[in-house]
Order: sequence, then structure tokens, then C-alpha cells
Amino acid sequence: MTRQKKTRKAGPLAQPKTPRDARATDAASKGKKKGKGQAPGQRHSSAKVLQQSKTKGDEKDPRHGSRRKIALVMTPEQELKQLQEDTKLQLLAERFENDESLTAEEQSYLDEKSERYEQLIAKLGYELDEEWDDEEN
Repeated sequence: MTRQKKTRKAGPLAQPKTPRDARATDAASKGKKKGKGQAPGQRHSSAKVLQQSKTKGDEKDPRHGSRRKIALVMTPEQELKQLQEDTKLQLLAERFENDESLTAEEQSYLDEKSERYEQLIAKLGYELDEEWDDEEN
């Protein structure tokens, strides 16, 4: 038996092909496929949101966070505790007491922090040690 070449013709049992013109109208009638998820470009739509909010009045922007106030300044007790636990300040104070030379930056840091320490002590009503006052004079 000889081999028969396969053909591209559909034959009597296959579905008839639709013409190209008809296929184009079928795709257009279906419309755009509905995608999954949100529309792209959410970050870049801020200009649209701003325009809409101007036209609509006093609507809140949903992207704003909490309106709860946060204290940005430390209390004097916290600041005093922080100064007492400052290791850099402690090392510089030890070097200063031992009559070692300090650079200009280190000296200004020591002066600034020690002055702030004295202000906090006076503000809180604590008393400095007598020994500490004698060393200063």
C-alpha cells in the first residue's frame, strides 16, 4: 500500500471555516476582555485624584494616614536619661578629667552636652553633687 499525503483540506466531517471578514466582526462584538485585579497605574493617578478632590470639595484623600498627634520632642526626664547614658559623652568627660587633649569637635560636643545637662538639672529641680561643682570651678 502506498502512503497518502496529508492534506489541509478539512473533508466532509469537519466544521466549515468562516471567512476572514466574519471573524473580524465576531472579535469586535465580544468587546474587551475583562481583566483580573485593579487597573494598572494606581501610583500615577495622583493628578486625577487631586483634580477630582478640587472639584468635589472637601473630600478626604483615602491615602492619608492617621491624624493622631505624635510628640516629636522628648520630655526633660527622657533627655536627661539619654545624656546620662551617652557613652561618647562619658568617654570625653573621662579624657577631659585626665587632662588629655581633645579636638575642637570633641571639645564643642562636650561643652554643648554638659551645658544642656546643667540646664536639665536646673529645670527639673535636681541638685548637682558638690564634688561635681568643685571640679567645675
